[in-house]
Amino acid sequence: MKHLLALLVLSLHINGHVGMDIIGGYEVAQHSRPYMALLMLNGECGGALIRPTWILSAAHCNVDSTSYAVLGAHRREDARVQKIRIKRGIKFPLYDKVRKINDIQLLELEKSVMLNKFVALLPLPKSEKIIQAGKSCSVAGWGITDVMTKSNVLREVNLAIVDNKDCNKKYNRKNLTITGSMMCASSPKINRKAGPCAGDSGGPLICDGTYVGLVSYGIGNCGNPEFPGVYTRLTNNYLKWISNIIGMD
Repeated sequence: MKHLLALLVLSLHINGHVGMDIIGGYEVAQHSRPYMALLMLNGECGGALIRPTWILSAAHCNVDSTSYAVLGAHRREDARVQKIRIKRGIKFPLYDKVRKINDIQLLELEKSVMLNKFVALLPLPKSEKIIQAGKSCSVAGWGITDVMTKSNVLREVNLAIVDNKDCNKKYNRKNLTITGSMMCASSPKINRKAGPCAGDSGGPLICDGTYVGLVSYGIGNCGNPEFPGVYTRLTNNYLKWISNIIGMD
């Protein structure tokens, strides 16, 4: 079983879909996260609806002509969902898939979603937020919850923010650098597995009800307590880039 999980994680890294699913989490109340988008790509990712025609996700989630977004879901087969083709993906210009930096992209939908009680926008912060280490935040998704099983329902997990310096010491051992445009989070309980997994990349990280980051990558088994999950932080630089493309209220 351990060998199978290791092969799965390695395959996800190779194919550019390492992100994370929800390990150690719980099912959320139905339609309580109406901004969540399930992205059907060459693989799956998550994202947040920020405008009726725009979703924010991770740059390593690759879009092609068959890609589409599912909005308004709690269960994958919900009858009320809106399925809309993704017209194009716009990756941040300085995205580096090797160093895993600037892992953020905008996805433009072919048409506007219909906003209702099942589908709503997640507001972007007006400016970047500095989140202190130890702060409790959450991330949600439909990703894998065990070796080969995708979650049929939207799940969420609570995580604690990890100081970037401490996180960087761990990732430096893998020749990776945690920059100021990243943030880290892991289980608040020592040696407990918790966090996103395959299929949750691009999903929003929420702290005190504010959208502060999105799922980028991790190392080893999902929810690995040794290596906190890495998130792209919504810095002023990224917010300005988003505004230049889609405008900002």
